[in-house]
Amino acid sequence: MSEYCNNCFCCGCYLVPRYKRLVNNVFPANPQHGLDKNNLERLRFYAVLKPEKLDKSFRYMSEKVARYLRHRNRPYVILGIKAMNDTMKSCYQQLNTFVDHYLDALRLVLEENDLELTEHAVSSFESFCEIREEAPNYQRNYEFFVDRFTELCHNNSDTNRTKFRCLGLRGHHALIRKTANDELQNDVWKHMDKIVPSIVFNMEVRDQDRQFNPTTSSQDNLGITTAPEQIELIERGSTINNDNPALLAESVLRDLFCRAHLNNITACVQPILIHLDNHAKWIPVDFPKYIFSEIMNSIKHHNSYLIIELLLGHLEKHFHQQDTTNIKTSIMNVIQDCMVFAAANTGAGSTMFTGISRLLKFLRKSFQIQYSSNDNSLTNNQYEHEFQTAVINGIGDFAEKLPDFQMMEIMQFIITSLATLNQGYEETTNDSKDATLKLQLLLLKTVKKFKANMRLLKENNFFLRVAATYQTVHRRETSTQTTFPHQLFDPLLKMLSAPEPEVRLIVLEILQSLVDRRQYSDKLRKIKLPKDISQLELPTETKANRLFDIAFMKKFGRQFLSQLYQCILMDNNTKDIFHATYCLMNLVTLEAGDKDVLVDVIHFCFEIQSNITKISDSYGDLHQSSQKKSSRVNHHSIHALIAAYFNLMSKLNGIRAFSHHVDEVVRNRERYAPYLLPPTAFSSNIDETIPYRIPKDCLFSQESVANALDASGHDTSRFDREFRPEPGMLFIY
Repeated sequence: MSEYCNNCFCCGCYLVPRYKRLVNNVFPANPQHGLDKNNLERLRFYAVLKPEKLDKSFRYMSEKVARYLRHRNRPYVILGIKAMNDTMKSCYQQLNTFVDHYLDALRLVLEENDLELTEHAVSSFESFCEIREEAPNYQRNYEFFVDRFTELCHNNSDTNRTKFRCLGLRGHHALIRKTANDELQNDVWKHMDKIVPSIVFNMEVRDQDRQFNPTTSSQDNLGITTAPEQIELIERGSTINNDNPALLAESVLRDLFCRAHLNNITACVQPILIHLDNHAKWIPVDFPKYIFSEIMNSIKHHNSYLIIELLLGHLEKHFHQQDTTNIKTSIMNVIQDCMVFAAANTGAGSTMFTGISRLLKFLRKSFQIQYSSNDNSLTNNQYEHEFQTAVINGIGDFAEKLPDFQMMEIMQFIITSLATLNQGYEETTNDSKDATLKLQLLLLKTVKKFKANMRLLKENNFFLRVAATYQTVHRRETSTQTTFPHQLFDPLLKMLSAPEPEVRLIVLEILQSLVDRRQYSDKLRKIKLPKDISQLELPTETKANRLFDIAFMKKFGRQFLSQLYQCILMDNNTKDIFHATYCLMNLVTLEAGDKDVLVDVIHFCFEIQSNITKISDSYGDLHQSSQKKSSRVNHHSIHALIAAYFNLMSKLNGIRAFSHHVDEVVRNRERYAPYLLPPTAFSSNIDETIPYRIPKDCLFSQESVANALDASGHDTSRFDREFRPEPGMLFIY
């Protein structure tokens, strides 16, 4: 009996439950020998055979790890983590039965500021996060891990700062992969205000010697997004992981936005915007551009508009703050890159039009601030100018990436918005009027990009940039009705009557760029009288019959000529306006290639000649010298313009009688009135002895020209129709 008692009760090991014996046997007498693999296999087999004991087994292992931590026995702590990790992988199907004890042990280890222990704990946590669970656990809380990993990401240790930060990033990445898209897990998105700033903070300290151009990167990778499964986990312990927290942070950020759905993007982006504000990281703009280029290349294409909306909202918030103009410019530069990406991948939807409308309102506010501010320092004006340029460049770059039909919609939308932008603003001062004019000019003038083999003009112009991009090779066969939807043509024509010569000039150039599909404009920019038109080197296809262009001119020609009539008679016209008008008249005639259109424009020229001749005669009859000097210069310029147009059209169409009449009038002017010929006509130095009345031999005869046209098969009955320009005429649809 005593021997039996000794065997059963005197030996203490037999009183210890089996799960404890198995756990104890895993730990060797010498920790340097590592885990006992045979006993570890027995523990795994026992856990699989009796899963109901898992809870007790892990609780006991957690207690041993805690005891080893209290005794500063670090090697056994590491062995305990490895044992728990190995057992967890074998019994992952019963994870919910023991996970609380496992996470408690990791919490205790992570609370220590020991690099080696932290590294093993993070590695074990990564293994845990790779397990896909099938049963929900809504009570599980990862808040401690979020806080601890965030603390590690901001570690400032003198010796191990880089390694600690990489461990923090690895922990965040594991948690994101575990819970981001798993509805059975605790919602990680509510912790983005801690996770995202930690990631961005480490992206700031990446190797500055690494060459990176955010604009180039975002445009070179247009259309290439990264799926979550394409994010490669950097091997634990690798050189990149230990020495490059910036690269690891970049990978984590991309993976985060790959997994973000529409409802979660705001939670991820807002902390970035707040971080950039709080730490003054908007300037220089390279860093925020780098951040958002990674975001735009990671999110799903159809969600890219939301990033732009959030940036626009943040930009609006800065409009209500002082001394942030340079920050506004940086934000706008980031928006510009995002818009280019969105245009190439999603096009211009209704949301993007709303964004452009907001940008135009920001532009209006910028001019109001610039012209109404009491502090008109050069620095503030420069900042506002940079912001305005960034807005226009952003819209221009966005339009360039769109298909042709959407590009025209953007032009149409902006031109029609010019009238509504000024609503709600009372222009009672000269400053406000200057702001309105400046706004119109900036919407029309910005960086323009001509087609291949065309030099850049000295004035940068947004609409010419859009229009020139629209002039692609395949557009050669489009009709003017396609180029000029009436919603675009109508506001453009109305702007020809704008009182500001700068606006009229740009509108004329826009019309030139849209009408010119055969590259005539470069050869017709200057008003001159070549006796041999072959020196102009005009293309040979000048007489092609394009029915759509003819139909367009027959439908809208009267409205077009009516507005052009008012434009050409403006007193404040400049030399450039006359050159642009001459070029446009020739382009319209050549592109239509129709006899009726030619007759209509010639009739238009005679009406203008008649009008200004009557005005000059009235001054001569009354012997008045009160006519403005600028008006006389304009009248001389108009006569020169008509002469140049008649000279080109008569010779180009081979109408001999018409050409002889033009040559005769030109010779008479050379003898009696050289001030009516280019380039003398455009000189501002007028000889006061020049008579107001123009000799009859120096004017073109409508009867002679009509007879010449009639003899060459043109319908001159159109000359009998009275030309009555109607101010402000609109299209009737």
